[in-house]
Amino acid sequence: MIRVAIINDTRPTHHYGCMLVMENLTRLLSERGVEVVWTWPVGIDWRKHKSKLKRQPKVDAIVVNGEGTIHHSADRKHARALSEFATFAQNSLGVPCYLLNATLHKNDAALYESLKDYKAIYVRDKGSLEELQSFGLSGTYVPDLTFAKAGQYERNPIKKCCVIDTALKSEIAALKQYCHENDFDFRSMVVARPSNANFFKSPRPFVKNVAKWLMHDRHVSTQPSTFINYLNEHEIIVTGRYHTVTMCLKNKIPFVALESNTPKITYVLEDAIHNVERVIPFSELDKLDLKKLAHFSKNELRSLEVFIEKAESDIAAMITWVVKDVTSQRAIS
Repeated sequence: MIRVAIINDTRPTHHYGCMLVMENLTRLLSERGVEVVWTWPVGIDWRKHKSKLKRQPKVDAIVVNGEGTIHHSADRKHARALSEFATFAQNSLGVPCYLLNATLHKNDAALYESLKDYKAIYVRDKGSLEELQSFGLSGTYVPDLTFAKAGQYERNPIKKCCVIDTALKSEIAALKQYCHENDFDFRSMVVARPSNANFFKSPRPFVKNVAKWLMHDRHVSTQPSTFINYLNEHEIIVTGRYHTVTMCLKNKIPFVALESNTPKITYVLEDAIHNVERVIPFSELDKLDLKKLAHFSKNELRSLEVFIEKAESDIAAMITWVVKDVTSQRAIS
């Protein structure tokens, strides 16, 4: 049996999109006879724990979950950390490293130099692929892992609109006010759990997180399926979250998107439905005509059908190729 480790395990965030990415990734590996022996959690800089990593159980390869982390590397240490892991894996652990599901945006040349040690690089949008290629590296475009083939969900729109939060904290208060003024539901994509924050590093967020957990979220499931069912109860979704958009696309739920901290939402819409009319600036939220976008057009649905079918196929092929490559590498060594 092939044994692998996963770096940047995003499940500890209790973010529905991150949970779904990891759920699909581990399931697809397991279906191909791969055992995930250990994982390294998001948010903990592996460079400070090299000795601990060297003591981890032996594996045949390491898969790095890129998610939306590798952008603006000049200002973001976690972007640099993920880019550098392949070199450490190669030199200190003696195993190949594969980068999957990455968004790449506005990184410096040093980061792309580090990426050269990855055995393969898979990016989740064509914009990321263009940036990668502009630095002379090759990669493969495969849509986000939330598009992996999985169970079907039923549409049951019994409510008008739901607003899902955004990664940009400065906009959340205004989103809540928008919901209050229009009598819409509001929900965060992150479920509060005591482990979401560290008291010693961030006392105030920790206290707020625990309070939210005690008052409400301890009764809320972290299963992505419950969140998708919740989205399906609404005629239309307004969100600033990339993974809410991908879930809406996958399940054909009409939505309006507010761009996030990179152009990743714009990129996925260009790839999936070939237009970005559903992306609006935050400043235009109050002028939004929900009726206009409460249904997908025939062209959108036609494009979406083609995109989803190919995405499911490409994701399956990506995992199959990685497993085959790891198997061949192990045979050589």
